[in-house]
Amino acid sequence: MENKLEIALEAIRNTKGENTIIYDFTSLNPFVDKVVITSASNMRQVYALASNIREKCREHGFEVKMEGNQDSRWVLVNLEEVIVHVFLDEERDVYRLERLYGDLPKVEGYDL
Repeated sequence: MENKLEIALEAIRNTKGENTIIYDFTSLNPFVDKVVITSASNMRQVYALASNIREKCREHGFEVKMEGNQDSRWVLVNLEEVIVHVFLDEERDVYRLERLYGDLPKVEGYDL
C-alpha cells in the first residue's frame, strides 16, 4: 500500500500543483513527519488540489481533516503525520513558510 506522502504528491501532480517543496519535520515534532507546501494560480485550483488530496487519501482508508473551503486562499490538509499546505501564489508570498522552515532538511527524490 502506498503511504500518505506518496498519495498526496500524486494528487498534487495530477491537479497541477506548483513549486512543491517537502520538509522533513521529524526533528521538530514527534507527531508530524513531513510538511508539504504547494501552490496554485487561482482559488478554484487551491480548493481542487486540497480536495483531490483528501479524496485520494480517503480512497486508501486514511483519515483526513481539511481546513479551508472554496473561498480560501490557503487550505491545510491534515493527514496526521503529513501536513499539506496549499496556497494561492500571492498568499504563499505573504506567509513565506519556506522562510520559517528554512533550517529543516528538504526531502528530495520525488518527481514533483
